[in-house]
Amino acid sequence: MYTLTKRVLPQHTDYAGVMWHGAYVQWLEEARVEALQAAGLGYAAMTAMGVDMPVVSLHLDYLHPLRHGDEVCVESRCPGQQGVRWPWISRFVCGNAVVAEASVNLVMVREGRVLRRVPAQLQEVMDQLVRQAL
Repeated sequence: MYTLTKRVLPQHTDYAGVMWHGAYVQWLEEARVEALQAAGLGYAAMTAMGVDMPVVSLHLDYLHPLRHGDEVCVESRCPGQQGVRWPWISRFVCGNAVVAEASVNLVMVREGRVLRRVPAQLQEVMDQLVRQAL
């Protein structure tokens, strides 16, 4: 599991000081990119291989509002490839409370085509992330 720690800043909130729903999606992306980096393959290196990972589905449950100043841990894990999809499961934790839960499915593509076989270097990194999720 990879944990990204964030603080809700003014630019993340609406006029009432509640975190804007779109900021959660940005943090999900940041957590995935940073997890890849921590596992040894930065997103820039992946794109240099000609590989990209677009989101094909996203589900996000908002359980409790976050407010300006809250410190949040985004805990993300990749449980393993399912067909051509790479699911990521995340939860937003503030204090001891889970305030949001998300599932995101990505596919790997090269030149607009879905990859059924992942390049070896990238497969090693993804395998490492899957092992960390257990």
